[in-house]
Amino acid sequence: MKRILFLLLMLGSVAAFAQKQSKPNINKALAAWKDGKLSEAKEIIDAATTYEKTMNDGKTWYYRGLIYSTIDTTANEQTNALDPNALKVAIESFKKAKELGKAGTDYFIQDANSMPQTQSYQLEILANHYLDKGLRAFQDDADNAKSLQLLAKSKSIFESGILTPYRNDTLAYYVTALVAQQSDSLDLAIEDANKYFEKGGKSRDMYTILYQIYYSGPKEDKNKALEVVRNARKLYPTNPDYPKMEIGLLIDMGKIEEAKQGLEQAVKTEPGNKILHFYLGYAHTKTDNNEAARKSFQEALRLDPAYFEAQFYLANTYLVDVDKTSKELSNVPNTAQFSKKRSELIQKRVKESEIAIPYLEKAEKMQAPDKDSQVEVLQKLGQLYYYTADDKNSARIEKKLKELGVSDE
Repeated sequence: MKRILFLLLMLGSVAAFAQKQSKPNINKALAAWKDGKLSEAKEIIDAATTYEKTMNDGKTWYYRGLIYSTIDTTANEQTNALDPNALKVAIESFKKAKELGKAGTDYFIQDANSMPQTQSYQLEILANHYLDKGLRAFQDDADNAKSLQLLAKSKSIFESGILTPYRNDTLAYYVTALVAQQSDSLDLAIEDANKYFEKGGKSRDMYTILYQIYYSGPKEDKNKALEVVRNARKLYPTNPDYPKMEIGLLIDMGKIEEAKQGLEQAVKTEPGNKILHFYLGYAHTKTDNNEAARKSFQEALRLDPAYFEAQFYLANTYLVDVDKTSKELSNVPNTAQFSKKRSELIQKRVKESEIAIPYLEKAEKMQAPDKDSQVEVLQKLGQLYYYTADDKNSARIEKKLKELGVSDE
């Protein structure tokens, strides 16, 4: 009887021993990871996260993060299938490792050259991996949806708090905002543009993106557009585009006097600033006060005789009269009954054209900022030469336009 009892006790001990979990070796998991045996590495490390003697070891979770991040980044589809949410698991594992680790220390492994690679360095590489792929999907493949998906992965790494700081955070937000705008994901574009600025980004492109979003479209908000432009002006006080954009916005919003008053005050403070005189003239054109506009443009040209924009806009104040007469002429029937009226209007347009031509000819001789501006001057001159029947200059303009690759069709 005692022997039977002893055997039963022995069998119980054996059963208990058989049911006891075997100790996972996290170093074997790391070795399998280094050898590219990700399925084996995953199996070992997953077991280690529930084993009582390894589940509270920071290295267990650190290795798990390495293994799962590799599962997500590998090009092998079979390996990717080991876990469809591998990156999420990796981030959670790295966070757990950080919680269990000592403050001020960093996990690391040694590479093939026995050089230490810290967790911070590895996470930087991981975030850069998704950022680079997101850039390539956008630039090379024109696949905006895929680009946003990859960029979101990059952001999930450094936004989780496991990678601080991340040197390319502003770039990640910049590209995301750009791609999101082009994909009409405007809320995301706005969110990441603002994050870009919060992180210290200063690119003018990002101000332009926000301005375009708020200026028109489903997210139109002229007040926010104005705020964006004014913030840009503070950062780039010498940029010639932002004052014009601000004036245009103020005028669009019916705040014409505010636009003019601000410029008039600025001109008093800086009378030698040609740009301020130019934009004051520009504001006057928006209220059809061409006489006041001409004075401002002429003052800008007095300060800088080579100021193309001032000369061009000055010429345009005279073209307004030509265009009005042309419009009036187009509304008069071309019949014998109205021949006298048409003749009067044609002669009026000739005189107005003769007044405008010298201003445009002067602009033609200046250095235009770009080809489009140069072409616009030539085309307007060509129209005036046509009105005045100046065949010689018409041919000259036609030749110059052809040299610029612009047809007369």
